[in-house]
Amino acid sequence: MRGWILLFLTLLVTMPSAEGAEILTPFAGSKAVGTYKTDFVKFHYLVQDKKDISTAVLEGRLISRIFMKPAGKSNFEVFRSYEKALTAGGFEMIAVLDDVKRSEILSRNVNSKGKNDFIQRRYTQKGKPVPAGIKALVGTQGQEYIAAEKTIDKTRVIVVVSTSRSGNYVIEQFETAAMAEGTVALTLENLRKKMDNEGRIAIYGIHFDTGSAKIKPSSSETIATIVQYLKDNPARHFYVVGHTDDQGKFAANMTLSQARGRAVADAVIAKLPKAKGRLIATGVGPLSPVATNGEADGRELNRRVELVSTHN
Repeated sequence: MRGWILLFLTLLVTMPSAEGAEILTPFAGSKAVGTYKTDFVKFHYLVQDKKDISTAVLEGRLISRIFMKPAGKSNFEVFRSYEKALTAGGFEMIAVLDDVKRSEILSRNVNSKGKNDFIQRRYTQKGKPVPAGIKALVGTQGQEYIAAEKTIDKTRVIVVVSTSRSGNYVIEQFETAAMAEGTVALTLENLRKKMDNEGRIAIYGIHFDTGSAKIKPSSSETIATIVQYLKDNPARHFYVVGHTDDQGKFAANMTLSQARGRAVADAVIAKLPKAKGRLIATGVGPLSPVATNGEADGRELNRRVELVSTHN
């Protein structure tokens, strides 16, 4: 028992707040390979029950770190050490996989394109990018896998530790968090300029819940800006086009983009009834990306509503 208490103190960092703090330290003697951080992303992880293993997904903040285990230490020792430390720290085990053949298939799937897209993440070490080859080895050659959960300061925290045949292992710390809103403001001046020069503008100040077409109250200022522009330009007509990233099923994305375009048009018309015959709502799902869907930042840019002039 005393030995495991010492191990817990070595591997698990006590923290006053979940946000931004790294809960787990590296296994003693490990070499840092790279770190990836993002404030808002979809995170896929494995969940185990008595009958099966499934993939769950949440949205929030992620810190992911790659390490090389010390020489003479097995993947299994690293895996078991973190399992003991997390249990001692009050985490609930939601997946504990030591069947390396099965775990490799499952972890490769959860890290694949369209899910965690591990290879496309921008890991860096001392300011330099981690080579794609290293990320590929880690993301496709997983061995033992742990997923554990705990609520810390009202924040849901998921910790995943995954070893690799390459000798590297990954510590992933995910915290549920809402996407920062109000980071992109639509000004009337910018709207006028874009319409005069290009006849279209991508609008990022309209916010929806994940998978929903219900507009959040934080979008009111952006809606008001669009209303004012329509008042100032009573002869112009527009398409209101919803866009999505390529995550999830194609048909669902097409339906969601259409519903979001319709929701924005309806919100504008509610403020300006005379605009009813001037707005045509539609959606194109993931068919018109402006950035790569292989990275979280690109997917965020692709999730937008666009106002396009019909030149009527």
